[in-house]
Amino acid sequence: MAIEFAWYMSCDGDSDHLGQKFADFPPSHDTFTRIAVNAEKSGFTTILVPTSQVSGHYGSTAPTWDSLINAAVIAPKTQTIKLLLAVRVGIIDPAICARMFASLDELSGGRILYNVVTGGGTLASYGEELEHDTRYERTEEFIQILDGIWKEDKFSFDGKFYRLKDASVYPRPVQKNGIPFYVAGSSEVAQDIAIRRGDYYVFWGQDPEQVSERVQHMEKKIKNSERTDPLRYVTRFQIYARETEKEAFDAAYEVLSQVDSEVQEHRGKMISSFESKGTKEQQYSYEDDMLAPNLWTGMSRIRSGSAVAIVGSYEQCAEKIIEIEKAGINLLILSGFPLHSECEIVGNHVIPIVREMEEKMGLISEEDRYFLDYAKV
Repeated sequence: MAIEFAWYMSCDGDSDHLGQKFADFPPSHDTFTRIAVNAEKSGFTTILVPTSQVSGHYGSTAPTWDSLINAAVIAPKTQTIKLLLAVRVGIIDPAICARMFASLDELSGGRILYNVVTGGGTLASYGEELEHDTRYERTEEFIQILDGIWKEDKFSFDGKFYRLKDASVYPRPVQKNGIPFYVAGSSEVAQDIAIRRGDYYVFWGQDPEQVSERVQHMEKKIKNSERTDPLRYVTRFQIYARETEKEAFDAAYEVLSQVDSEVQEHRGKMISSFESKGTKEQQYSYEDDMLAPNLWTGMSRIRSGSAVAIVGSYEQCAEKIIEIEKAGINLLILSGFPLHSECEIVGNHVIPIVREMEEKMGLISEEDRYFLDYAKV
């Protein structure tokens, strides 16, 4: 089964450099449309539209856009790319959230996916305080409600956090089986919910050996569960690819060459306050910024998650992606700044090499060929 590729669209704009007080290309219709259209043209099948109350890459007062608003902007401007929308549980009533997602699914012609976000990193800014496991209990109820409302004419639910009686929400999703759930989290409780309720399990990128260990751990848990259908796996990396390894590392370090000291201090304090196990795993302090060959951790100076980058020549990056694919990953979410142009580099120079390698290794099925041809339309 060939690996799928997704690109990332930051909620706080786009830039040639990270860690500045404001983005070079602030959040706007034009900024986000350019990223999405370029990613689609470059062969990416999915785009991750993140959520954050606070800026992810810039100063504390840099503006951010909501993922659902972003989806409404880019859906009419794209044709085939699926929109993976990250929305935090607890911020929106589940019945209202179900209607919003279904409306966007209709607007996009059935291209909406739900990245279920439970982590408490920025929930405090909304005035909420719930401990870790309790948040995940609520997340499970939230998913159950959305799934039920999308599939039943009148849906009732009596839970610890939510109660509904004969709820009926229209429109319904265009996708006949409802909108797929991408459940993220590194803790055991998060993994258990992904197994019970998720279609995909999402976790931050690490060394391929660690990725493989995570997938194998999940598969062992599935064997001891009541789940009967396969769970698919998603991971997330930065990427900087150039003709030579030196050019790639120069490009990666250039992105961090204008970090503002105040912004870095603010980001450090914010990251240290996060409870997320996955976020803490992404904070590295290697002298040479290297986790493994062609896996660079320099982004951890400014990013709270997805701090590992694949960096190297086009061939080296393709080889590393094949390693990640062999570790059990079905969907690889990538990003590099500036987002609007790095997606073109990856799409034009790295993905074709990956496909050639997969072909030689017999990893591309007939179903894959149809899917890959569709992605090029």
